[in-house]
Amino acid sequence: MNKSVKGIDIFFKHVSSSAYERPAFGFQATNMIIQQLIQKDFIIVGDIEGEVKSTLNGIAKCKEECHKW
Repeated sequence: MNKSVKGIDIFFKHVSSSAYERPAFGFQATNMIIQQLIQKDFIIVGDIEGEVKSTLNGIAKCKEECHKW
């Protein structure tokens, strides 16, 4: 919880050819994913330095998903 990173990587399983022609689509999709993670209280993004931190809910969800595999 006390550690932060300067960003996170998001990997898309499937990418359409139009995404390569218009990189803005990828940025828009990534921003939507980040907003959903924030709304679900899984991460916190700092305003000043853009640091990303997991919340307790985010850590619990991660542990839950990892145990499914």
